[in-house]
Amino acid sequence: MKDLADHFDREAASYPTHIGTDYIQRRKWALVEAHARKRGIVADVGAATGRHALELARQPLTVVAVDPSERMLHELARQSRTRDVLGTVHACAAALPDLPFSKNSFDLIYCYSTLLLLAPSAQADAIKTMARALRPQGTLVVDIAGARSLAIRYWHRYYKRRGLGGVYGQTAREARLLIEACGLEISHQEPHGVLSQFLLCPGLDRVPGLLRRVRGSETRPGWDACISKSLPGLAERWYIVAHLPGQKAD
Repeated sequence: MKDLADHFDREAASYPTHIGTDYIQRRKWALVEAHARKRGIVADVGAATGRHALELARQPLTVVAVDPSERMLHELARQSRTRDVLGTVHACAAALPDLPFSKNSFDLIYCYSTLLLLAPSAQADAIKTMARALRPQGTLVVDIAGARSLAIRYWHRYYKRRGLGGVYGQTAREARLLIEACGLEISHQEPHGVLSQFLLCPGLDRVPGLLRRVRGSETRPGWDACISKSLPGLAERWYIVAHLPGQKAD
């Protein structure tokens, strides 16, 4: 956890604080928003500076923002003082695959850009940890890196050079089995990044208009959404929604 915390401590000052304006980023928020109840307790695992947690806390919800970086959480707290927050946001310094929460703690848990930093066996443990913390009929929303994407090789080298373990992915089938093995039922799985990963090539992101055409806008899919649906096996990321069966407590 210390290496991970140290890395993201260094990133905290420049880390994004608002939800992105392209379709791929907005889909992350749309899935969270769609499955958040009007009232309840939510965990944002890998919250960073709170761009999703603080937006969600505009509703009367209790949001637990989990991140290994104390500086990220400090920036989250600073941002919360400048936002229209109706709910309550609690910061929690912790890291997967272990979390300090008891069974049946949350109505919704979401986890973005975090599982990919864990080795495959640790990813399985992390999903078990989050599934255990869900209440009956609770929802888990995650993104999982695609094992067959080109971008995963880029990001693996990127994090290795910064002293971390690298980045690890799963095939669509492997991701599905990981989640179902924890007793969760998948209701939605969507691929992203088949085309947008090529924007990592030097210079392409500076071609006028190309970024928007590939990644889309807040409300309109870009080229990537179409290509990813056609070639899902090459997705850079899978966005997955799963639910814990059972009778909700009164």
